[in-house]
Amino acid sequence: MKNTIHKYKNVLYSLVLIFMFSGCGDMFDNPLKDKETGEDINLLIVDFNIFTTRMTYKLIDVTNDEQITDEARVWFTGTNADDILTFAGEKEPEHQTSHGQLELTADPYVEFSESSPLDFTVHVEVENYQAFAQNIQINTDGKKTFELYLAPVSGGDEEVLNGEDDGDSFVFSVFGTTKSAGVEKDYKVNYSILKEDLINFKDAGGQTLFSSVDEMMTAYQSNPSGFLQLTLDLKTGFPATTEKVLQNGTSKVALFQKLEIGNLERLTIDGRTVKDLNGGEITQTCTYTGASTPDLFGFASIINEAWNISADPVEHYNLDISYVLASASVDDLCGIGCTLNFNSNSKTSFSIDADIYNAGGQLIKTTNFKGTFPESITMENVPNSAATIVFRNNNPAFKEISSLSVDNLCSGNYDVDVEAEHGYIEYLIVLKAYCSNEPTIALAPTYSAEMRIKNSNDPWQGIDMEGGVVDVLAKENEDYEIRFLWKDNWEHDEFSTEFDANGNYLNSSSSKITSEYIDDGRIKILIEHIFEQDVCDDLNW
Repeated sequence: MKNTIHKYKNVLYSLVLIFMFSGCGDMFDNPLKDKETGEDINLLIVDFNIFTTRMTYKLIDVTNDEQITDEARVWFTGTNADDILTFAGEKEPEHQTSHGQLELTADPYVEFSESSPLDFTVHVEVENYQAFAQNIQINTDGKKTFELYLAPVSGGDEEVLNGEDDGDSFVFSVFGTTKSAGVEKDYKVNYSILKEDLINFKDAGGQTLFSSVDEMMTAYQSNPSGFLQLTLDLKTGFPATTEKVLQNGTSKVALFQKLEIGNLERLTIDGRTVKDLNGGEITQTCTYTGASTPDLFGFASIINEAWNISADPVEHYNLDISYVLASASVDDLCGIGCTLNFNSNSKTSFSIDADIYNAGGQLIKTTNFKGTFPESITMENVPNSAATIVFRNNNPAFKEISSLSVDNLCSGNYDVDVEAEHGYIEYLIVLKAYCSNEPTIALAPTYSAEMRIKNSNDPWQGIDMEGGVVDVLAKENEDYEIRFLWKDNWEHDEFSTEFDANGNYLNSSSSKITSEYIDDGRIKILIEHIFEQDVCDDLNW
């Protein structure tokens, strides 16, 4: 790995020379001269702009749509697993985060395309959450955001199923009122237990429940309501994704959706909690009840990095019942699709989330668009069909964006017009970040970052730095906080948008901040930040 690091560092150094003498204002006109004294100084400014494919991974709890801040372990497998790097140019066997987010990049020396995509699977483990895996294929370089929706082991919607007599067996149907009772489902998951098995089940004390079927049926007939109850914890609301599925034993990229993840919480019979099936079994089946049956539907599990989906019954011989119910379309996808041209009345960086629906109003997939206006972004792994793209209204700097009707997701160019929200002003931020233990080295990050009004509950506004420079929208006379991830920790700073009539910065700060008007009438905010983290150590400097 040292050779890999040295390979990147040689390129970084060559980019440093270009960056030092390129026009980013007088802050960088001659970085080897002290701006106040004019004396020579030894300063190396490192730019990460060699990384052309930058990836943001967000870990989200599907039950509340909030980012998971518990300690998470993330790693990669698959064809291109070794090509996923940190911004220090390193391949780590695994990554740790307690912030629900990771910033990684692809090896810039690895070429990929529609015919030979960057192909890998991301795995996530978080205590009290179910293990997670998702295959990802990337066909074009650029800025990518992946929202990974994890299901907690418990804490979903509780559903109680009531056992009913069905001859030789008991079958279970919906009983009582549940949180999800008002949601119309297009499927059913059913359970059955043979009576001959049921009488041998054991309770918490290790005792069998009944001595015979006749004894059990006498108890059931005296009080059938609630005699047998299965209590399940259900998680729904997963977004559609594009992942590998198995079709007739062959792996292909398809539109895939988890419909439900379920866990058995408890089984009670005649008021007694079952702890041991004692050689018996519970049979689980699924049925699609909607008008249009998916190409693939059923219980899903991962085999060799692809989802195997089957509607065959599943037999359980213990109470550790956990399942994924999923559907998929096997229609061919376009690896490279239509192009969206993002335009605005403001020059600013942007990060915009969107949901894509087909002509029938069904959610196809979710996606994120990131760049600086004007920017053209090509869709990837989309179906050959018409769609409506609905942009989420979660960026406080922008007015609500009108939905976009697309004739065909696989071809064409479409314009997306974005307006700045009232009261937001354009600024240019230039960030020079010094290593905490090496003042002669500074970084000019090419990085995804976030900002918001200090101490507010506003959603974080996604911004995208290139060479430490970023155009932003902010309100006048406000204090802002800005953050970006270095490895597994947020690096924080603050700045103000209060200036005098000449554009000079007015407020004190822990960082050295200056400002000035530039030729286009905007104010440039120059931030000299000292890393709290040992960035130079991470880079082996």
